Amino acid sequence: MPWMRVLCVLVATSLMPSAWAADKPDPLAPVAWMVGEWAGVAEGEPGRSAAQRRIVRDINGRFLRAEGRSVYPRQEKNPRGEVHVALDLWSYDRKRQALVLRQFDSLGFVSTYVQDVAASTGGRIVMVSEQLENVPSGWRARYTYEHPAPDEYRELFELDAGRGLQTYVASRFVRTQAAPR
Repeated sequence: MPWMRVLCVLVATSLMPSAWAADKPDPLAPVAWMVGEWAGVAEGEPGRSAAQRRIVRDINGRFLRAEGRSVYPRQEKNPRGEVHVALDLWSYDRKRQALVLRQFDSLGFVSTYVQDVAASTGGRIVMVSEQLENVPSGWRARYTYEHPAPDEYRELFELDAGRGLQTYVASRFVRTQAAPR
């Protein structure tokens, strides 16, 4: 039956990413370099940690999903030690023309950050808190991601508990595995 073939072709093509999408710029391009696997070290208020990140494109490439783990051994700044796990979801808000980062972590914090477009440049992305869940009222936070080399990035996390933004953790990562093709 010829109409069945036409129907199958229509259904199959509707499930594929649109051809026009290939002609549009990638709204996640400013953070697409993050895709891959990373290892690093972090230093800050909770002490020194070893850290890992695995970052992939998800849901037809429209989002970035980052899974991270930082292990703080017992140390003077953190006598009990700590394992910190986080899930980050990156998206692009067309209305605001800005990146959005939604972060969930093992401490129970859920945070939404929006790109400070004016402060973000070619190799630097600045994300400011828009909503912090399970954090005292009035607190603010900011992430700064710097990409000085293809296989390196730096992540600065700052908190403001009413005294201005202060470094909480500074991390440096190196790529251990490139993104799958």
